[in-house]
Amino acid sequence: MSDEDDLDDFEPDQDDLEKEDDEKDTEDWEDNRKEGEEYSEEVKGAALLHFLLQRMPTPLTEDMMKEALSLLCKTGNGLAHAYVKLEVKERDLTDISLLRSYIHLRYVDVSENHLTDLSPLNHLTHLLWLKADGNRLRSARLNELPYLQIASFAYNQITDTEGISHPRLGSLDLKGGSLGPGALAHACNPNRGCLLLPQI
Repeated sequence: MSDEDDLDDFEPDQDDLEKEDDEKDTEDWEDNRKEGEEYSEEVKGAALLHFLLQRMPTPLTEDMMKEALSLLCKTGNGLAHAYVKLEVKERDLTDISLLRSYIHLRYVDVSENHLTDLSPLNHLTHLLWLKADGNRLRSARLNELPYLQIASFAYNQITDTEGISHPRLGSLDLKGGSLGPGALAHACNPNRGCLLLPQI
């Protein structure tokens, strides 16, 4: 056998080369498909976790209060001091029942949470300023708060203004709510008449 014949024996067959290329392409496709499935499962898992977190109750806690309280002032009798300002926005809160016991609060910001009920604020009889924008409120109903001057309930799902009756209320924001188009939101009090707010 000549040297040329020996070389011929070592030359790869074209069909074998094409078969190897096909197998490599198939392996690459399988790897990519598996990676895609793993990524897809991760995305689904993250979306599910986000959904569950939104559904889980998130109450206001004492630890949150410690971080969020500020502005130390004298209380009504002038013999004691208390923090009078609270800012707990963007905490995914669904429950602010704890505020019932913080009766000296005057400035409260609970905006950008998931609140549907503000009734714990009925206990804050010294409240001057309230911001509850961007929650899931269908009503802004509160007991009459004698010192409340500024209240904002923008970008909620409020459908009427029933229960907004505070004697010193001078500024009320209901923009972005669910009142009918062109409707006038009104909040009345016995001393000053009504606030009229055109819906935008």
